Amino acid sequence: MPHTTDKRTYKELARLLYLGRLQTRGNRLVLDPADRGQLTFQALLFECLMSTREHPHPLEQPGKSAMASVSGYLNAICHQPDHLEIHTNTACRIASRILPFLHENYGVCGIPGLRLIDFSCRRVRLTHLPTGARLDLVDTQRWHDMNTARMVFKQETSWHQRDGRSPLWRHNGLTDEEAAHHASWTYTASTPLRSALLMRSMPLWYRFDLSPAWVPGNPTRPDRLTWDTHSDTEHDQVVELLTRSAARIPGAVYRQRTSCSGTIQLGTGSAQLISN
Repeated sequence: MPHTTDKRTYKELARLLYLGRLQTRGNRLVLDPADRGQLTFQALLFECLMSTREHPHPLEQPGKSAMASVSGYLNAICHQPDHLEIHTNTACRIASRILPFLHENYGVCGIPGLRLIDFSCRRVRLTHLPTGARLDLVDTQRWHDMNTARMVFKQETSWHQRDGRSPLWRHNGLTDEEAAHHASWTYTASTPLRSALLMRSMPLWYRFDLSPAWVPGNPTRPDRLTWDTHSDTEHDQVVELLTRSAARIPGAVYRQRTSCSGTIQLGTGSAQLISN
């Protein structure tokens, strides 16, 4: 989304996306990155976070909801000039759930190619090797000192090193097991749409109290973003947010099919929005 300097629009955008308490320069907000690698990573991250027990992501841990539970810890998602920031109360815990893990019976769980750069008393800095994208997980409160920060990070990621394992995210390069998932970070027609949906996810989880799931399509069925509805007006509210509000996706068009389903399109990419 192009930046906005209009105070009224800025305030409404900040309200809709829970950005009111974050530091921004003047009245300028940019929601969507232009970098192709960052877009691709954010599209993948969107798929991983938009999963549920009923619709687990293929990279989710078997029988668990590691990535599916991340949305419950988030305070804000915002774009910075060279990275994505996720503000949370539990940065180390979120890192442990999205960093790649090699399950002995299942294969790679988490996001293949995601690596730890470093961490501080308030921030966990990550990079995605295949796309060159950056993600910072930012805690609301700062830890007292680095000894405490190291202890918390070690506790939260200890299961990655169970039985003397070497965590995938300590490898300098991409492992063969991770490289096998190259399709998950391939740029496609729906990449800009999925990235844009990530940047507007907070109201879906918090304001509308939904548990959306992204269901990838196949040759006979399009991609779908689906959720169980609580009221007859929720579908209209989601469409309003994504296509007509101050936080709308620039260029996105919605074509209604029924009162609870339709197709959102951005460029040549599209997905069905379905409320059950």
